Amino acid sequence: MDKIEQLLSKQVEIIDRIETFFKLQACKAEILPELINLQHKTSSSFESLNAAKTAIDRFRNNLGPWYVDEIRKVRRNEQLILQLLEHLERVPSNSRNGPLKEQNTNIKQEKMSIPSTVEKMSLADYQKSPFVAKMKPRCLSFLDFNIHISSEDFEHIPKYMRGRESLAELLAFLETTIVSCFEEKYSLLYKNKAAVTNQQDLAMWKTFNQQQHAFPNNKFITEGDIARKMGRLIDKKVNVKLQMLRHLRILQETRNDGTVYYIWIRE
Repeated sequence: MDKIEQLLSKQVEIIDRIETFFKLQACKAEILPELINLQHKTSSSFESLNAAKTAIDRFRNNLGPWYVDEIRKVRRNEQLILQLLEHLERVPSNSRNGPLKEQNTNIKQEKMSIPSTVEKMSLADYQKSPFVAKMKPRCLSFLDFNIHISSEDFEHIPKYMRGRESLAELLAFLETTIVSCFEEKYSLLYKNKAAVTNQQDLAMWKTFNQQQHAFPNNKFITEGDIARKMGRLIDKKVNVKLQMLRHLRILQETRNDGTVYYIWIRE
């Protein structure tokens, strides 16, 4: 009985399909132009998507590294401006009220007197410099974290690990997140406690000093430092980038008391 019902059900489906076919045939003249138009639009959309993908790939591979270099230049210029402003504050008030020509001469002399090593110094030199006693926060750049990933280095990363990430994206992440995170941490960590007046900075200063006992001979940041720098939690894409940096022997990941540490291991 069940078999007969199944056969009857199939026959009903076949009849429904035949009826649908005749209905479509009856209005074929009206539907066909619309279908052809839809086909043309689909082809055009496909071509636009391919063009957009090509443009994105070109940006990642060609223009991306250029933007990373421009970001570095902007940061260096920003540091120079801060240095000039600080030196300008030291100029006596009577000099500021003097003739314009004299003011310009003073500014040029001050600019020339700024040592080039201030723009980029080692952490060892920073610890001995006057900057550690200054209350005004500064964004310094350290030679200890001066690193660049070449195209050859990137190609040596396994494809399964790289996924759809590009060299430009990895360089931008390294420069603006990881290196910046290290520089901000150690410019604060090595400050004299009396020079840290902001309560939030003081809390971070204490945390950094407490964590330093875990790896006293290494430079490191934590997963929390990276998340705080980005303003969001570490997701899958960020983990892929961190995995690539570990593969390139720039960072080493380890855990201690439930905290994830990223140690700088590139000499």
